[in-house]
Amino acid sequence: MRHLFRALLISLPLMFLAGCATYGAGVNGAIVDAQQGKYEESAAKIEKALSPTGNDRLLYNLELGMVRYLEGKYAESNQLLETAERIAEDLETRRFGDELAVLMTNPRMGPYPGAEFERVLINYYKSLNYLALAEQSTTRNERLDNLEAARVEARRIIIKLNDINSRKGNYQQKKDKDERTFSKIMKVFNLLLGNFVDTDDWQYRDDALAHYMAGVSFEMNGEYDDARISYQKAAEAYEGGYAKQYFLDSSITAQAWFDVVRMMRRAGGYDNEWRALAEKKLSEKQRAELDDWGADKAQLIVLEDKGIAPQRKEMNLEMSVNPHIRSLSLSPYFIGTDSDELAWFYVLYADKSLYGLVTAYLNVSRATFKPIFFTKTVPLGPLWSQAESIGLISAIGNSLRVTVPYYSRPQHEGPSQLQVGNEKLPLLEASSPGMIAVQEQLVNAGEDIRAALARAAFKALTAQTATNALTGNSGNGSSGDGGQALLSFAGKLLMQLTDAAETRNWLLLPNEIRLRRVALEPGEHQLELVSDKTTGGQQVHREQVNLQTGDIHLWRVRTFDGVKPQGK
Repeated sequence: MRHLFRALLISLPLMFLAGCATYGAGVNGAIVDAQQGKYEESAAKIEKALSPTGNDRLLYNLELGMVRYLEGKYAESNQLLETAERIAEDLETRRFGDELAVLMTNPRMGPYPGAEFERVLINYYKSLNYLALAEQSTTRNERLDNLEAARVEARRIIIKLNDINSRKGNYQQKKDKDERTFSKIMKVFNLLLGNFVDTDDWQYRDDALAHYMAGVSFEMNGEYDDARISYQKAAEAYEGGYAKQYFLDSSITAQAWFDVVRMMRRAGGYDNEWRALAEKKLSEKQRAELDDWGADKAQLIVLEDKGIAPQRKEMNLEMSVNPHIRSLSLSPYFIGTDSDELAWFYVLYADKSLYGLVTAYLNVSRATFKPIFFTKTVPLGPLWSQAESIGLISAIGNSLRVTVPYYSRPQHEGPSQLQVGNEKLPLLEASSPGMIAVQEQLVNAGEDIRAALARAAFKALTAQTATNALTGNSGNGSSGDGGQALLSFAGKLLMQLTDAAETRNWLLLPNEIRLRRVALEPGEHQLELVSDKTTGGQQVHREQVNLQTGDIHLWRVRTFDGVKPQGK
């Protein structure tokens, strides 16, 4: 037994490192290099940190695909993103079979399937790659082939978003549901029970910018009615709740409706309809500008990817037992815990109903006092006897470490302004992948805590059962063998140190995406984008373009805090 215990002690540091390291910590060097324009160095670090065949194979292709996109290697980027899409589809169809293995270890030990919005953004960036390749094409056929490929990606986006709509309901369906009498009554009782967060409000149920860029792709292909449909879906999503949910500029809704009316005029056959829609949805200024967007003009669309996606972090919680009220108690460790971590725990987990607060108060002893506003009580009630009989209560012992993922409070990026000639135009907040990621985590918080509790309890029970088997103890607590107690402690500690929350996400995504669309006369134009940084100061991007009649030119800009702009 002494040799076994010694082996456990030797392995503890390695297990601790494996259990506690977050995904972000492993790829931060690659992120910093990408921000500084050191793309080859960034790619090399990604290839070293992630495996193309391991559990992080999806992220390997996503992060590397984004590096190649930033580098301007659009074809190579699409090869990687195509592989990422196949991996994501494969993992989505068979991920449930891996749940038991994950339960016995930690989520980081299983393959990362990608968040739903990340899977949509794969096609979004593939489409942008093809549009960039179309602009670089040297022959007409090559250009048409790339435009057609971008159109295919637009169709794939629509298919994915239609599937999300069918499962979660679109914004109009949610509004109809919220206005039903029964739903209103349920909200009242949820508030009485202390459930202040309605996670259905934060569901990723549509993607307005993805619809909008699908419309751009169709318009570039001359499919004006399909473009109208996509622009209208974008406008309805922005107006229905997407802009409000993700704290976007309300002007982006007006831009989408403007493009709907513009496509109705361009396609023809909507003479009465476009006038009525323009009167209903457009401002007087917008209606006056419609004639400036004729076929004899060129268009400029500026897309700015701004900031960097937030990193998921790991929150450590303590689970303990109170036999007096037959409950489990959950609270954060207060040493080394930042304010964002405490805020996340309070909003999503802490007892806020009157019953929960009283139970938390009763569950506090003077020796183990913690503020009751940072306690989550889980009454077991009639299940207490069952928990005792299988040895779960004794396996938990004094306490267990439980881990769940969380995000720090979202950071809002500063304004950006485009200058073309003498005209200065603000870029519009069109999407916020960072805010989408945080809200997706809010939605999954309940599932996260249930899985974490089950995982910790299962591991503790497994460790105790293994100890009993090794020592020949029946588990009834009658043995006073100090060696058994030591082995039990080491086994339990080993199990806890290998626990880790799911902290993986696509980190080279932008925090926000800004958009501006203008009609220009054919010819040469000097473009300048001034982007305010959250760290202070400004970043300036410049580009010279020569536009032909009927062109739709995409200017893709990437703004990082604290670094000089990189030309593309």
